[in-house]
Amino acid sequence: MEKKIKIVQFVEAFGGGVYTYVKDLSNFLITHQSDINCEVHLIYSPNRVELDKELFLKEIHPEIFLYELDMQRQISLKKDQIVVRETRKILKKIKPDIIHLHSAKAGVIGRLACLGLVSKKNVYYSPHGFSFVQQNISKPKIFLFKIIEFVMPFLFGGTIVASGDTEFETAKKIAKTILIRNGVDFELPNEIYIPVNNQRFTVGTVGRLTPQKNPKMFNEIASKFPNIDFVWIGNGELIGDITSENITVTGWVRTRKELLQKINTLDLYIQVSLWEGLPIAILEAMAMRKPLLVSNVMGNKDTVNEDFNGFIYNTEHEAVEKIKYYFDKTKRFEMGNNSYKKVFEEYNKNTNFLQLINTYKRDFK
Repeated sequence: MEKKIKIVQFVEAFGGGVYTYVKDLSNFLITHQSDINCEVHLIYSPNRVELDKELFLKEIHPEIFLYELDMQRQISLKKDQIVVRETRKILKKIKPDIIHLHSAKAGVIGRLACLGLVSKKNVYYSPHGFSFVQQNISKPKIFLFKIIEFVMPFLFGGTIVASGDTEFETAKKIAKTILIRNGVDFELPNEIYIPVNNQRFTVGTVGRLTPQKNPKMFNEIASKFPNIDFVWIGNGELIGDITSENITVTGWVRTRKELLQKINTLDLYIQVSLWEGLPIAILEAMAMRKPLLVSNVMGNKDTVNEDFNGFIYNTEHEAVEKIKYYFDKTKRFEMGNNSYKKVFEEYNKNTNFLQLINTYKRDFK
């Protein structure tokens, strides 16, 4: 009988798009035993505010082994040493063949914890947006994060799994890297989608109200269009930055179905982030046939072919001018359909996860 491959998914940043990716990947692995005969073990932190624990336990496949660890986003040598020891205890019990680390904190803790327990060639790391591209931290901290990202693979090996083309260009300068794009499933978007017919033109985005997602820029753009409705799907600590009267903040949505239904009501999807990996939210908007307007940062710009399914902007003035272009319903509809074509061809979850499975299997041999 063929030996089951033991695969560990390890994540601290278990919220937002990272939550969606890791949960979907874990479920995909356990339900595709004909492609890879495996056990799936998920080690995660429950501490991200966006994590709905009750919903997670409903959405994760019951045959996946779950391990909850008290991890913090901030660097703390004392607490992080404890987490490394606890993680190593878990890994010794599992005896994994493959470990896949998600986001920066897990990339460090996971590499330290699995040293000598997992072959270096079977360690994978998905940054989901490098920590050193953040624009709300000091230059010394950016330098520190860069050093960490370069030193860890140099000392501990492993392969970086880039989620998008621009992340791939950065990652391959750091260490051995493969490109396996993020992906979404199309069954639910195809069920939910109906052409939108709003009385007032509606622009929206998805995300947590944090410095990364740049709600101040969203607010400034909205203030230039008092006769347009703007929708922020989500919530967060910077809700005070939303002051324009034509903006609705929906609060958190629980399920993907509810999220897609809200995206479906938009005429235009806008992403104003200051930095990204490759946002799942944009891919969901594309699956719902929405034209795009995105800031010119890593990840965002991977999703747009200029004047095909949207535009990339550099300044607030550019964003304001581009929004006017979308008032043409025919153009808007054409670009929305092009978004669907692009996401289906490039960001198809089934295709891309099968590519990752083949990588796991090839390197495991």
